[in-house]
Amino acid sequence: MITEKTKQQTDFIKMVANCLAKNFIRSLFELTKEKSHSAQIGGLSEILDWSKEFCDQYYDKVFNPDIPKWNHQTIQSLNMDDLIVTFGREKLKKFYSEAANHTNYFEKKYSAL
Repeated sequence: MITEKTKQQTDFIKMVANCLAKNFIRSLFELTKEKSHSAQIGGLSEILDWSKEFCDQYYDKVFNPDIPKWNHQTIQSLNMDDLIVTFGREKLKKFYSEAANHTNYFEKKYSAL
């Protein structure tokens, strides 16, 4: 049975994945220059990994009223898209440093899928 919290979590990760894909999928594909179907699936898998990591890190901070907000001024000055894009930029920087000069990065990382 799907609870309200489960639905809220599912909706949250969908929203995060959509925002990350909209802002970063093209950059992931441009770096690796892969043109295969498995590369496209790998890029989407990378975005889903980032989305899960974001949700693991921020879901309770956003939705649980019992957990004190980490910095009320920061939260109030950023909207959710800004927070997700900032997170995505950090993930993209890390991705660039790990995948640089690996034109078949996705194929290697996600070949077991």
